[in-house]
Amino acid sequence: MKYCNNDLRKLQQISYNYSLYRTGDFDLSDEISMKTISVFLLKADGILSDQVNKWIINTSKIHIQEHFRTSKQNHDNIKKYNQDIIEKLNINLTSETDAELKETFTEVLQTLNNEEMKTILFYFQCNKNISIMHSTLEISNDTLRKKISRIKRKLKAETFKKLGVIATKKIITPKISDLIVKFLKSFKINLEENSLEKMYYYFSEVDLDKYNPSYEISKILDYEIMLTNSIYKVWIIFKNKKNENDSFYIEFFIDDKNHLKILTPPQKSEKVFKFSEDSEEGKKIMQMLNSATVDKTGVSKFSTEELEKLLTQIEKKKNSNK
Repeated sequence: MKYCNNDLRKLQQISYNYSLYRTGDFDLSDEISMKTISVFLLKADGILSDQVNKWIINTSKIHIQEHFRTSKQNHDNIKKYNQDIIEKLNINLTSETDAELKETFTEVLQTLNNEEMKTILFYFQCNKNISIMHSTLEISNDTLRKKISRIKRKLKAETFKKLGVIATKKIITPKISDLIVKFLKSFKINLEENSLEKMYYYFSEVDLDKYNPSYEISKILDYEIMLTNSIYKVWIIFKNKKNENDSFYIEFFIDDKNHLKILTPPQKSEKVFKFSEDSEEGKKIMQMLNSATVDKTGVSKFSTEELEKLLTQIEKKKNSNK
């Protein structure tokens, strides 16, 4: 089978993408992809058409292994990824906000570990096509989608935190979300079994002897969160045993071992309102938030008096419909 220049460029790109994912070195990947295509041109007649991509990847793998055996060096140049990823995001610097976003996102890339960085770069190298990644790495589509999704969520959350966005789930990384969910599940079970002392590690910063919660949780529904000076405050909405919506809040920080440490144990909220953004009340509150100014810490300066008036109206309307 004869291959035109366009075919060979596509095959070389496959080799380059795979080599970059494995080595983290742009120059080395370019060299390996050229070597791979050179060998392919010599052996192309003996390679079945449906086996070409697999042959390219396997040959690239051989060249990578040979290089590491010869050089005995670690070519994991993670710092080289930063600008390449920024360029692939096609961020157009048309305003100060865009420039700030790019600068912030560049900082946030440093929070990715080696495997995350290589995966997200490979994702962009494959034009955000999970199927191409799957065919190259032989990892299931579902696994790849989950990995990419978690990395994107982490980047998004860390970027929003750097930009000072608070009181929103946008600041929650998948890791912190998992920690919150794990804590809530454990708290519900131990509360029912009157065995909160088993959660000592979570509560090591507080005195459990003085903590006597008097509520029952039937089902956790949702939570909202705020971050201030590395302290998270979370409002948890739940169904009680009477099937009524209720809520409590907690405050915690993440220690240097990435463990959730409670500063304020679950405390009942005095009042909780929950409604959809698409509802009449939700639209009014969103309009208030969007029209309000925001200070340097990201806190919206909307009128609390107007909010209280609106919430009072909602409560009256709810009572009149009973």
